[in-house]
Amino acid sequence: MRLATQKPKTNRLDAKMTRTQVVRRKFKSALPRSIENRELSPMEAMARTMEMFDRLRGMMHDSGLDPDHASAGLVFHQPHTKGLDRVLAQTIPLPRPEDIGSFVKRVSALDRPRFLGVLFIQHDPETEKAGYKNVAFVWPFLSGADESGRLVAARDSQARGGFKKTAN
Repeated sequence: MRLATQKPKTNRLDAKMTRTQVVRRKFKSALPRSIENRELSPMEAMARTMEMFDRLRGMMHDSGLDPDHASAGLVFHQPHTKGLDRVLAQTIPLPRPEDIGSFVKRVSALDRPRFLGVLFIQHDPETEKAGYKNVAFVWPFLSGADESGRLVAARDSQARGGFKKTAN
């Protein structure tokens, strides 16, 4: 138990990290440790995606960073849709908050999707290392070797070309 006169503990690594890296570390550490591992309905997948994305943007804003330096997308696949059953994973990027209706329409129009998780991308203007300028990370909705592999494939595809090339 901490006394009211004590300072809150800070992580010593924070001094060695950029503000964007600190936000990412804190955001990821605040996510649940266990995955429910159940298929989500389109409404539930959209709600979780938007809630997590809003939390990340809020944390960036609170740290004095531009919230527009974060982006996210809902990752899914369609194993029961002819012609799309062999596609490893697809990503629908979240638009700016004022254009969220287009995201809802696209997700609602999907034929029997299986939602895998959320793909986040953070741009870090403070780092000098090119490999850390844009970092992609994922949060799964489902656990399992197949689902994890598909989610990692979506992240790797994003790293190679961005949402412009991975969006459907």
